[in-house]
Amino acid sequence: MDIFAFYPQYQVLVCKRCAYAVAPKHLASHIKTKHPHEACHDAGLHPAHHRVGRLALMLAKRLQTRHDLLDPAVSKIPVPLPTERPLSDLKLYRGIQCSRCEYLLTKTKHTIVLMGKHFNQHRLLPRKPGRQSKIADIPEADKGPMFTDVYCQRFFTSGPQSSFFAVHVPTVVQELKGQPQLRKADLLRAIINEQLDASNGKQQVTAQTYTSQTTKTEVSPWLELTRWPRFFDGLDMTEVAPLAYLPNPRTEPGLAALGESFDRIIEQAYLSICEDRISVFDQAKINSFISDRSSKQERLIMVKLQKGTFRVYKGLWKRLLCFTYRTSLPSQKIPLLHRFTSNQLCALDKAMTLAEELLALKGAGKDD
Repeated sequence: MDIFAFYPQYQVLVCKRCAYAVAPKHLASHIKTKHPHEACHDAGLHPAHHRVGRLALMLAKRLQTRHDLLDPAVSKIPVPLPTERPLSDLKLYRGIQCSRCEYLLTKTKHTIVLMGKHFNQHRLLPRKPGRQSKIADIPEADKGPMFTDVYCQRFFTSGPQSSFFAVHVPTVVQELKGQPQLRKADLLRAIINEQLDASNGKQQVTAQTYTSQTTKTEVSPWLELTRWPRFFDGLDMTEVAPLAYLPNPRTEPGLAALGESFDRIIEQAYLSICEDRISVFDQAKINSFISDRSSKQERLIMVKLQKGTFRVYKGLWKRLLCFTYRTSLPSQKIPLLHRFTSNQLCALDKAMTLAEELLALKGAGKDD
């Protein structure tokens, strides 16, 4: 039957119409269910007057006799190398491949999540389940991209050895240069498209650089009050953002202990308000820290929040604390606008010293 293509180097039979390989034991059922008319046509019979099942079985035996086929349930099927071109009769997919092993997935809406779960097995510092907060000083072995974009194919759609394998799809320029007879217009078109793709990549990198001009047409009282656009103007946010990541307990234990102390302070303050140990006048005073407030009606500090909201607020303040401490270090080279006074630097050093002493006491208690 012309609907099948045999690949001797892999010893598989690929159905051209369905664009996947068929195992030897499934050949008869595949012909019967997917291509009954072709089976009758090859035998010179009409499908309305003859049993297709018997013809499919006969054709399957003929194909197995003609070709030396491997059974994926018994034998290992060789696959193309990642540097080889796609097989013309197999369906081509876009996918992602793990940067540490050959694990490969096709692109779906859940692909990134599944790849993240797999990549977690390769990390020296595995991530816990749930939403991940960014931490600083990630181990060097854990850095780098989780995956790379690839093209992939597979022989079988189900059953044994139905995994995908990566293939190499050359760019249009490479493909055209390899042709003996080449039209200059086709080559120029391919080169222009390649340069446009490179230009788009540069624009994506430039988009990471923050500029205060992006907020000129937007009204944001919070941005006007805090002046963050002016503070970050012209800086590469991919370099600035790690300064506000939560600390890694292994590499920054003092800063992590400081964050835990901050959590305890917030919990104690929350319990004090809930137990009415702070008067309503003091609560209103705490909530009225903005000096130019025009409203005469003072509101009590809001504590009736969900646990998730508390967690988000605490995380925001802890990241701001990390940002403040890291920007005070002499090793920090990013040109930020703020400068610390001597009293502020002394206070930060004292806080870190107390955090390190607390860790030392905890370690001594465990040893005892």
